[in-house]
Amino acid sequence: FLLRLSFLLSVLRLAAGHGFVHNVVIGGLSYPGWNPFVDPYTDTPPRVVRKVLNDGYISIPDPDIACHHGGNNGTTAIASAPSGSQVIFQWAYWPGDHQGPVSTYMTSCNGDCSSFASNDAQWFKLDADGYDTNSRQWAAAKLIANNNSWSSTIPADLAPGQYV
Repeated sequence: FLLRLSFLLSVLRLAAGHGFVHNVVIGGLSYPGWNPFVDPYTDTPPRVVRKVLNDGYISIPDPDIACHHGGNNGTTAIASAPSGSQVIFQWAYWPGDHQGPVSTYMTSCNGDCSSFASNDAQWFKLDADGYDTNSRQWAAAKLIANNNSWSSTIPADLAPGQYV
């Protein structure tokens, strides 16, 4: 079965991090993300990544940490992904001095993601990586070394529906 996924900026998130997801790859298909420096000034079609105001800092107690400032509003763009499939998040950039863990989260929209407010969502963790004592490397360094990309796998037993 296929899941209907609506991705957003902070499916991957690093507390106090910067940057934005400029592209999502699922099953070999690329879905352009929202570019806060270009898209607000052009006639841009809906993106699978929710709109954000910029790539700036979000503090941990801020309720917008889930999807950044302006990212609480949904999107009508949907990407289909089979359960168990790999999703590649390609970041526009990731500052080299922003070292730390990388985590991937999802939440069900309980229906239509276009009107789903993410700030109060019940998120669940898909994956997380931190500091590797053998390589003496943070997960963020792995993301940077992988062309600013991070791969996550959708659970094989995830119920069908729209997810962020």
